[in-house]
Amino acid sequence: MCERADNPADEDEASINDPLLTTPTARLMALAMGTGIRVFEVPAARSAGLAGLVGLGSDHDGEPQCKIGLTDDLDDDLSADVLAFGLAVLVGTPEILDESPDGILGISRQRLLQADNGPGNLAWHMLQTCGRESPSATFRLVIIQPDQ
Repeated sequence: MCERADNPADEDEASINDPLLTTPTARLMALAMGTGIRVFEVPAARSAGLAGLVGLGSDHDGEPQCKIGLTDDLDDDLSADVLAFGLAVLVGTPEILDESPDGILGISRQRLLQADNGPGNLAWHMLQTCGRESPSATFRLVIIQPDQ
């Protein structure tokens, strides 16, 4: 993560203020990258009814790593909403991943009513900070059934 600058003039150099990060999705991707969370694409054909995945996996060295998968057919707005929700799950309620035998949960495409607390509320506030007005950043988490 970036260290806080002692000189207020240097604060504009922070990665979140990078002029190339023009969309909420780009800002949230920078946040994920800065915190060591891997974000990857999931083929829509293999994820019926899901907008994404959230969970714990391993990096190339076998070390634990938080991961968020986004289906490759999401528009930028829905992608930002699902990414924010995934980040909020990992940061705010990681214990919910224990409900899945493999530590990975699906994020449904079905948007729920905006939550007053929990990961949906945190995600909504992250989106607001990134400049996105979203009707709701709360999604249903589902246990993924293995292919038979």
